[in-house]
Amino acid sequence: MEILLLQHEDKPKENITSVILCAGEGTRVRDIAKHIPKPLIKIRSLNNQTILSHLISNLINLEVEPIVVVTGHLGEQIEDFVNSYKIKNKLKKNQILVNRSGVQYKLGPLHSFLSITENNQIYKENRIFMIFPGDTIFDHNLLQEALNLLLKNYSLLDNCSIVFYRKIKISSLKKRFKSNDHNQFKTISYLKINRNGSKSIVREIKQRTLSSFTNKKTIHQVIPIFVFSFRIVQEIKNLANSKRFKTIREIINLIIKKEEIFLALPIDPECNFYDIDSPIDLTILNEKKKDGQ
Repeated sequence: MEILLLQHEDKPKENITSVILCAGEGTRVRDIAKHIPKPLIKIRSLNNQTILSHLISNLINLEVEPIVVVTGHLGEQIEDFVNSYKIKNKLKKNQILVNRSGVQYKLGPLHSFLSITENNQIYKENRIFMIFPGDTIFDHNLLQEALNLLLKNYSLLDNCSIVFYRKIKISSLKKRFKSNDHNQFKTISYLKINRNGSKSIVREIKQRTLSSFTNKKTIHQVIPIFVFSFRIVQEIKNLANSKRFKTIREIINLIIKKEEIFLALPIDPECNFYDIDSPIDLTILNEKKKDGQ
């Protein structure tokens, strides 16, 4: 597979649209969020910021905008929050946009994302889409490094997409969860990678439970931020109409089989992210941040 270099505009950062997926029902954390969407859970160790406000604030500081918040389940609460956030922070009208996914979110996060393709204000041919889950806390330095890598590889994006990862020992992940045995069964997404000259190319995104790995194993853990060009989103949309997929991971694996190129870009393993899948994850996050980790 040959990677072609293409010419782009002088200010690639201005062509990036951030998309935050906030449409899911959050069924696994209903014990702590029965009546609010998961992105609006407040994090005690982050001065009671919500998950969503923490991510939006970091993206605005990095000037990765406009920011599109995709809503679904309890979407009115997300929309009210966004409107209040914009007023409180005196943001311009189009810095943060809300995209209602309607009933598409019930088909899975892939379809929540694809709902933006029905919105001409958002889905434009010259845009690059940087996709984030709305239920994950990312350290600022991780977001900064991901943005830097995107910009460094921007000239490739007509022909490639981007998956970020960190090379990490399983023993390190298990140590993080050692006081919470339940999370030994947490699902970990990781990459199989091929080399193409100086580039690492995704061969497959796989998933296994943390407990199924040996402690000595080192993996390329997926960081759940994906970068797609307009062309790739269009291809994803066409495939999703004919295949019953729910997740972005599934559609990426299918597109790879069709010989599309996904660059695997490494993030410093010291950069952390915390996906909130259960009440235990929230406890761990508060403990880590309290200890300055």
